[in-house]
Amino acid sequence: MTQSAYIALGGGIDLIKPPRQLEPGKCFYAVNYECPVTGGYRRIEGYTQLGPEVPGTGPLLGVVTFIDTHYAIRGNGDGTASLYAYSEGNDAWEVVSGGDGTLNEARHEFIEGNVYATNTGRALYFVGEGKPWELKADGTLTELADAPSGAKFIALHKNHLFLGFEQGSLQFSGPGTPDVWDASTGGAGEIGVGQSLTGLIAGRGNVLHIACRDLMQGLYGSAAEEFQLKTTLPASGCKPYSLQSMMEPFFVAERGITNLQASNDFGDFTPLQAGSAVEPIFTEQGYATRVSCALISKERAQYRVFFDDKTGVYYSATGITTVEFLDQPVVADTTEFESGEEVMLIGDDAGKVHRLDNGAQSFNGTPIRAFIATAYTDLDAANVRKRYRRAFFDIGAGTDTTISVKPAFDFGGDESAPHNRRFLDYQLNGGLWGVDEWGSFAWSAPVMANEPIDITGSSSSINFAIYSESVSAPHVLYGYTLNYESRRLRRG
Repeated sequence: MTQSAYIALGGGIDLIKPPRQLEPGKCFYAVNYECPVTGGYRRIEGYTQLGPEVPGTGPLLGVVTFIDTHYAIRGNGDGTASLYAYSEGNDAWEVVSGGDGTLNEARHEFIEGNVYATNTGRALYFVGEGKPWELKADGTLTELADAPSGAKFIALHKNHLFLGFEQGSLQFSGPGTPDVWDASTGGAGEIGVGQSLTGLIAGRGNVLHIACRDLMQGLYGSAAEEFQLKTTLPASGCKPYSLQSMMEPFFVAERGITNLQASNDFGDFTPLQAGSAVEPIFTEQGYATRVSCALISKERAQYRVFFDDKTGVYYSATGITTVEFLDQPVVADTTEFESGEEVMLIGDDAGKVHRLDNGAQSFNGTPIRAFIATAYTDLDAANVRKRYRRAFFDIGAGTDTTISVKPAFDFGGDESAPHNRRFLDYQLNGGLWGVDEWGSFAWSAPVMANEPIDITGSSSSINFAIYSESVSAPHVLYGYTLNYESRRLRRG
């Protein structure tokens, strides 16, 4: 008698559990897919290049969006670097007045804020192992000449501008005066953190998180005479340029992605091994030491970290997947336009700036290749061989593409013959009134396809390898229904 069972997809990669214990909806591999909060696996959006290559030589040293303008920093090959602004009207990167060859040729970190508490006090601060700089809302660029030189990290906390030095020094300006660094009269000061410093970020509870090589610390208080440094997470450090805030700090430690969660006791924190399911990527494959940059997507509630080989990891509360780009991200930034629209930028090693997502359906015109190997399912009958007849895949998206599907049996064993590929050819452009974007869907078209493939094979368990290559809008794989017949018990 023919039976059927539905397998809901989702949960991301799990490299820790043995294959037989893995939940059927999870996967062994997922490249260029993400785990949306609505469930399933969604092929990622791509990126679009902003204008031509930024003038200069070498990789980009920083990217940021400030008051609806994109900025980039690139070296000149002589120890100096320049700051450029993207002119959309001219489709060109134009040097910012005062920033032509005046910056240090090193990676730059940015922070936006208003320490002056005035309508015109909004400013962008940045530093790259030289003096820090201030870019005001009116476009005025000023070097903070009295500040110390050599900092790698920058933050704003309680109206002080903080500079983090790799050697373990944390220095801060006077309150409301980012250009005043006199400790005797201006309220500035210095704090030793006791270890190599790897990042700074503000957090909840009026704390400035200070990431170090082997621990996390928190700075409390509002002024020099009140500042207190406390250890919030011992024996777990942070890799440089991996620290981002998604309600709480997320970062890459020795064993992978970790975050801090505020506890009931004010000022204390508990470490959560958020990325434990993919820990072997960071430990056995060595990616903990290969972080190039990271960012967060508020819109998708994701923490994204990129490595030095064009790959990366997308983390969300619903699962973890991997990505593989055509270009090498070396710097990244997440901000918002004045309208509230999210802007995610990456700068690559060839001097180009790319905007992530934002409806991009390709990697700058190149098709996106996406692949998933789902976990095996034995349909709660591990010792019973099943004769599989058909699978029906639930697919949602406004797209038309071809997806190849290859069934596999018995954890890759040779008891059953290898299966040929099957193809899902579908066209889907339906949408929901008042939910989907007007003009992006067709009337009377379905919002989800239920596409069948024929299966020929008998085994106790089955999984699917799913592949696509397209420049279409992302599709979502929600799950599949299996038609099968129970046969005999497995024999020794």
